Amino acid sequence: MIIPRVHNTLDITCTCIGGLLPESRRTPTVKKCFSMPSLPYCEESTLKHSWDDIARVFWNRYPNPFAKHISSDDVLQRKIVGKKMFSTRLIVKNGVLPKWGEFMFKDTSGKYLVIENSVVDPVKKTITTYTRNVSLTSFSSLEEKCTYKPSADNKGWTVCERSALSSSSVRLLAPQIVSFAMSRYRHSVVATDRGWSFVVNKFEGSPINSVLAALARSGVTKQAKLVRP
Repeated sequence: MIIPRVHNTLDITCTCIGGLLPESRRTPTVKKCFSMPSLPYCEESTLKHSWDDIARVFWNRYPNPFAKHISSDDVLQRKIVGKKMFSTRLIVKNGVLPKWGEFMFKDTSGKYLVIENSVVDPVKKTITTYTRNVSLTSFSSLEEKCTYKPSADNKGWTVCERSALSSSSVRLLAPQIVSFAMSRYRHSVVATDRGWSFVVNKFEGSPINSVLAALARSGVTKQAKLVRP
């Protein structure tokens, strides 16, 4: 059975992170799974920092030496509804196409755009991000969902439940393109976790974001506010 491509948010995830695979493919005890070219990648990692620490540096995690591929990031929109903060951020990344893929594009500058939608809930202590590339989509699409929450085993640690789905519409080369995209993604996951530790240590001792603290105390709904990039 082929899993349909997700267009808006990555709501197809593996059973290991609470989502659903087709009935015939469910494996409740599996902690990691990865198939090509159309099945999702799932992983759970533990950050040895509290959720409050992660929330405090969430908007300041770039730049860091483990994310040198991030050229810039800008908040496009942010709104507070109830006790949740919804944000949309544009991230510019540097990336190099494989040699066998460069002939397909005139612009091989290596820069591409990524949209990150996030929901921060300081009451339930969850941060959920939905990320997808909006350029080079004719070559490859990669959609990711991450949920950060306190670890059940150690309240001073944070668990990141991560799922990703890669796809390509390029005939004949789709398996190679998906393999290339997921290989780079798995490599970046390791760097991302190291980046979290670097940024948390950098801002150690600073107060938690005042907006998040206010949200945790108040249920007042605020209107959407556009933040100029």
